[in-house]
Amino acid sequence: MNYKSYKDSLLAHRSELSGGVSREDIIIERLSDSLDDVQHSADRDLAITSLNRHWRTVKQINAALDRIDEGTYGECLDGEEPIGEKRLRALPWAELCIRCQEAHDVEAEEYIAQAA
Repeated sequence: MNYKSYKDSLLAHRSELSGGVSREDIIIERLSDSLDDVQHSADRDLAITSLNRHWRTVKQINAALDRIDEGTYGECLDGEEPIGEKRLRALPWAELCIRCQEAHDVEAEEYIAQAA
């Protein structure tokens, strides 16, 4: 496995994410028009969602870089089997093989359905 190309890809993704949404995008301010307040609130919610997604992805990227350093990159964290090259090229910070990821997704959907 060519760890260097994956490491370069992970570093590029992390750098790209660091230039995204900033905390200034979620500043709360009162506007004179209630319609503007609603739009500003929706924009702020979108910015917060984007910040959370970026933060989670950067966290996964950092974990993948740690796995490269440890020599465990490309191994499924649940099943301890290799993560496919195709999956790693598409999602270099993948922690699970496709089979385990699908099982995880099903469990998450069931949990959400039960909570509703």
